[in-house]
Amino acid sequence: MKANIRWIMFLLALVCVVQVASAFDVIKEEIKPESDVLEPGQSVNTHYVFSYRMLSTGSTYMDDEKFEFSTGLQKPAWDFKIRREGYPDIVIPTRGGPYQTLLEFDVGYSGEVQLDVQLRGTVPTTSTGKLEVVKLEHFRDKTVEDEYLMTRDVVGSAQVAGSLSAQQQRLKDLKADIDEKSAQGVDVTAVQAEYNAASQALTSAASASPSQAASYIATAKTDIDEGIALLDKVWAEKAVADTGATIESLDGMITYFVENRSMASDPQVVAIMTKRESAVQFYSQAQDNLNAKNYPLARSKAADGLSKANEALTDANNLKEKIGEGFNFGGNLLLYIGVGVILVLVVVGVVFYRKKSGWDELG
Repeated sequence: MKANIRWIMFLLALVCVVQVASAFDVIKEEIKPESDVLEPGQSVNTHYVFSYRMLSTGSTYMDDEKFEFSTGLQKPAWDFKIRREGYPDIVIPTRGGPYQTLLEFDVGYSGEVQLDVQLRGTVPTTSTGKLEVVKLEHFRDKTVEDEYLMTRDVVGSAQVAGSLSAQQQRLKDLKADIDEKSAQGVDVTAVQAEYNAASQALTSAASASPSQAASYIATAKTDIDEGIALLDKVWAEKAVADTGATIESLDGMITYFVENRSMASDPQVVAIMTKRESAVQFYSQAQDNLNAKNYPLARSKAADGLSKANEALTDANNLKEKIGEGFNFGGNLLLYIGVGVILVLVVVGVVFYRKKSGWDELG
């Protein structure tokens, strides 16, 4: 008996889940103007088609379901059509007012049905911010089984002017940063392209209507954001590259001391190599952070590495100046052998010449 009760309860729960999931689907939604941004006083036309199935309509008719519509548009006009395959459309006369209700008595038909909704109105003249263009709620008793919502942002002239001014200032700041980094040798070509795109968008926004201007400003903001991020990246790349180049120069000096001057065990050279290893550690950390897109930390580590590498390079230059070029048999062995042979020949020639002169005097 208990097993049968559990089975019946499971079936009831399954039926409820299927019913809730089958409330309605949006198969068409249109709004004119198509812009994501509207402006006060603008006319708006919308068109929706919902495919629905009443949850309780069937063999036992129950008037416990309804569709409730609402809008934030002023002077709204609603047109509803009920569409069933094989039957003429059922047209509900045009209704006015921000709130509309369609009872199960109006729309409760068995099977799959479509509800065609057209809404016309104007954006409130005092409206800014988020506007609820249309909202649909499917109620069963007092429970919302499903809902649909379309919203749009509303901007006025004053709001556009403020946004435009803010982005123009950001663009000016970006230009200053571009010029500064360019003077430091950073490749700002790609950043300049983002700046140019943002500048053009803001120029267009200055002479556009509020809704169009808002779109241009949004585009410019995206371009500026991307330009700032890109400048951060190329700046870090330049810092890491500079550190790598300095370490490379330092390695050349260390090679000179170790191979050309046989000073690998010299305490001064050992100290230089120790500082070089510290610089390399910072350089490696900078590369890791660059790959991880942590550009501020990459620059910080690169700066630490550059400082340590420059310190070691200064020590190396001072040591080289202190010991002078010296003499060694490193990479110039053949040159020294040649010079030695020439010197021997010169000495032999001189000796031979003197002996010959002596013989001539005696002869």
